[in-house]
Amino acid sequence: MPVPGSPSSAPVRLLARDRAYEALKNAILTRTILPGERLDDDRLQAWLGMSKTPIRQALHALTVEGFVETVAQSHTRVVEPRAEDAVANLQTIGVVVLGILDFVFEELGEAGRLDVVGDLDRLIEALDRTDIDGSIAASAAYYARLMTHCRNSVLVEFSARALAARAYYVTTAYRALDVQWEEAAAAYRRLRDAVEAGDAQGVADATKVVFRIDLPGLQTPGKAS
Repeated sequence: MPVPGSPSSAPVRLLARDRAYEALKNAILTRTILPGERLDDDRLQAWLGMSKTPIRQALHALTVEGFVETVAQSHTRVVEPRAEDAVANLQTIGVVVLGILDFVFEELGEAGRLDVVGDLDRLIEALDRTDIDGSIAASAAYYARLMTHCRNSVLVEFSARALAARAYYVTTAYRALDVQWEEAAAAYRRLRDAVEAGDAQGVADATKVVFRIDLPGLQTPGKAS
C-alpha cells in the first residue's frame, strides 16, 4: 500500500530478497501455500528462481511479521492460526481501525463518505450471499480506502505491516468456523448507516460491534457458549 505523501512515484527496483518476500507473502494470502504447509529450501529455490540467501532473508521477515514459523532443527512452515484466537485477533485489528477512523472520518467529506458507503454496500452484499471470499475482498477494499485518507504515514505503514498477519489469522480461522452471516451483515449495516449520516460516534460504536470490541470477554465465533 503506498504511503501518502511519498516524495516520488518513480518505480523502485526490488532486491531479490524483496521479490522473494512479496512472492511468498502473496502465495500465503491467496492460499497458494496453505496454512501449516512446510517451506522447503530446494523447492522454494526452484519456484522463485533464486539462491537460498534472499529466500532465507524473506522467510526471516515473514517470521517477524507472523506469517511463518520455524521449529528449531526441524522445519519452516506457514503459521496455522488457532480458531480459539480468532476473536482476539479480530479485536486487535478493530482497535487499530478505530484509531485510523479518528484520523480520517471528519476529513472524508460527503464525497468521501459516499465512497466508503459504496465499499460497505459491496461488503454487505457479499455477506448476504454468504460469500466468504467476496466478503474478505470487500472488507479489504474498505480498509484500503480508509488508509488512503489517513495523513499519518507512520500509522499507515504500521497498519499495513502489523495487521496483515492478524487479518490472515482471522480469515483463516473463520474458514474453519460457522460464520454468523446475518449478525455480521447487521453490524456492517449499522456501520454503513452511521457513515452515510456522518455520525462519528455512531461509526465508532458500530465499529466496536463489527470487531467484537463490545464483548465483555473473548468468545469463539460460531460456537455456542
